[in-house]
Amino acid sequence: MEMGRLLPENHASGGFLISRRFFVMKTICQTRLLLTLLHLIPAVLFWKVGFTAGFIALAAVHLTLLGFTLCPRSTWLSPALRRFPVTGRTLFLTIDDGPCDDTPAFLELLAAHQAKAIFFLIGERAAARPDLVQAILAAGHQLGNHTHTHPEKSFWVYGPAAQRREILTCQETLAQLTGRPPVWFRAPAGFRNPFTHPLLRECHLTCLGWTARAFDTRPAPVPVLLARLRPAFVPGAILLVHQGHPHSPALLGALLTELSNEGWTCDLPPPARRE
Repeated sequence: MEMGRLLPENHASGGFLISRRFFVMKTICQTRLLLTLLHLIPAVLFWKVGFTAGFIALAAVHLTLLGFTLCPRSTWLSPALRRFPVTGRTLFLTIDDGPCDDTPAFLELLAAHQAKAIFFLIGERAAARPDLVQAILAAGHQLGNHTHTHPEKSFWVYGPAAQRREILTCQETLAQLTGRPPVWFRAPAGFRNPFTHPLLRECHLTCLGWTARAFDTRPAPVPVLLARLRPAFVPGAILLVHQGHPHSPALLGALLTELSNEGWTCDLPPPARRE
């Protein structure tokens, strides 16, 4: 579907209003201001000290930006919640990359353990499986925006227009399917760059990170995957697992069983504030 058809120049849906041209230009201006400020020190060193000092400082700035971009746990370039401030034995389970064929099995496991989760859905998959989207909502879970095509290898280098297309197309798709746009966002692989946060603000989305993830997109024995999550069994922790892999239902079942045996509850967070 063409972007112009999906989102008209002035588009309102579910509480957010976006002017396309202003939206992109504002994001570019904010990011350029940030990058300009970061480059002041190299510029001064070029002027006052010389080429070598300025070049070293410039390289350090760019390596720092790259490091923060490629570190999903970093909140310097784009804030992300990694834990909710709760007391008691309550955790928050997030499930990425659906909907897919194992979604019904996930819903059965969650229901059996009286657990709730946030499903971060890929827009094009949701559009292809609207029945599964409705099943997730009917079971009392929340939805999150996980971009429209999940470009995990390239999202981190996208400019504002490309990121906007990914985020808003998914947002509009889920709003059309459910009647309400999500309030949570998670980038593919968690990678975000300086353009991401201004875009999320415009969309009234809150970026949700994680306290621990299982690294379960690659095959591994379920006990190994579970061991990566276990240290994060603390109040308010956000746990991340994935759908769509042969071991995914078994991992979720083992995780929920262990949490239940230890007296933990998987609950839903309060709705994110819409600015």
